[in-house]
Amino acid sequence: MVKPRLFAAVTIGSQSVTLKIMDISRQEILETLRSDVSIGTDIYNHKTIAASTMHETSTALAGFVQLMRDYDVTEYRVVATSSVREALNAEYVKEQIRLQTGLEIAWVSNAQERFLHSQAAAQKTPDFSQLISEGTMLIDIGSGSIQLTVYDEGEFMFSRNIKLGPLRVRELLAKLKVQTSNFADLLEDFIFSKIRDYAQFAPKDVAYKHFILIGTDLLFFKQAFMGGSDDHQITRDYFDQLYGHMLEIPEQVLAKRYQLSYDAISQLLPSAMLLKELLKVTKAESILLSDAELIDGILVEASVQHKKIKLNHDFNEDLLASAEHISRRYMTDQKHSELVRKFALHLFNQLKPLHGLKKRERLLLELAAILQDIGSFIDMNNHYIHSDYLIEATELIGLSEEEQKIVAAVARYHSTETPSSGDENFDRYDTATQLTIAKLTAILRIADALDDSHQQKVERIAVSLKKEQLQISVWANDDLMLEKWTFNEKAEFFAEVYGLKPQIIEKGGLS
Repeated sequence: MVKPRLFAAVTIGSQSVTLKIMDISRQEILETLRSDVSIGTDIYNHKTIAASTMHETSTALAGFVQLMRDYDVTEYRVVATSSVREALNAEYVKEQIRLQTGLEIAWVSNAQERFLHSQAAAQKTPDFSQLISEGTMLIDIGSGSIQLTVYDEGEFMFSRNIKLGPLRVRELLAKLKVQTSNFADLLEDFIFSKIRDYAQFAPKDVAYKHFILIGTDLLFFKQAFMGGSDDHQITRDYFDQLYGHMLEIPEQVLAKRYQLSYDAISQLLPSAMLLKELLKVTKAESILLSDAELIDGILVEASVQHKKIKLNHDFNEDLLASAEHISRRYMTDQKHSELVRKFALHLFNQLKPLHGLKKRERLLLELAAILQDIGSFIDMNNHYIHSDYLIEATELIGLSEEEQKIVAAVARYHSTETPSSGDENFDRYDTATQLTIAKLTAILRIADALDDSHQQKVERIAVSLKKEQLQISVWANDDLMLEKWTFNEKAEFFAEVYGLKPQIIEKGGLS
């Protein structure tokens, strides 16, 4: 009998720590454990995690470790959410947990967290493809923030993170609650102001039909909103009725009615009010309540890596679509961007023996090619510097922090600056990351040089790599004096990185 391949996922969130043990081969959950913690309350009140909370968390995790040993689990991943990382003593807590339990915790950025969550929602939601073809907002509710992601006609449209999670809101307004006789009005004004800011940037031409609601820390929210429904979907009318009851009935009575703690109920009103405002803005017709959690996203990712499942939605395409929307928002030259992107990917594919990079780095190069000129919106003379910080400040769902910095750096160095030792910006990266940045930058600089005039003179290129010679043949429809001059300038850095100086060879026009 073949021994089952087991994998354990552990998440450390603002309100709970969770363990799931899965038989990857059979796609079967064998164990699920959850323990409540008060990390979020500590952070939002005091900005640090208290010693007692750290001990409470370590004790729960030690129990998880023992169960993993009982199952003989050797492969696992432990993730702490982005909200936990906000604690001023987060690194100290991480180290203490490692010493007390042996678990190596990985921080995830908000973008990574939302990516895993969305991946789980797509995999676990029936008819996900159909839903996003009809105008859908994916609402990822965490205790500290919410992520609003819009799909229409099956394509990614827009995503925005708002620090408006119910636990954060509750703790922020806790002092004001005792000073007012109408806390609901205060809460509504606060939430409305944030949603109004979002609405200014959201796509205006989407006809919304559905909300898909997910959120690791708000299981009680789903419990209250199910209303006995087997299909996990409620109508807008039902929501309006429930919302009216929540405003009329004291929290203690609500807690008893839904068999929830007072702490849980105190977060239910901000969540419901958030949905109310979003329904008002979007006029969506239904709310689908997904069971997907962050921990499920980790299991989905592990299953994909072990080639046990295939994703039913391509999130890399969403990532590229997001970059394209950002590029258009900053009014970049789209024809130039598209051609540089095309040439950069062709060069990457043909130069595999030289760079030794993989598909993931190819994706980073493609993103850098799309976003390289967004800084021109601020200053055309030093656009590459502004492109760098704009990319780092922009949320790209699915990239790690390191990957996002690589994209930003490659965009920075595609122009006149050259990555080199002694450059303060370049020196902040470790050697391996510097090497990746340099390899991708060298390729992007050559691709960009081939359309330096922004007139798309070069229609096609071909790459010939023979021992110590690299020839790039170009078919053009106009004089290439500027392109050739820029190409030769940027070929110097390519030679430094790869040990070969590319040569450009004109082949004439295609027409």
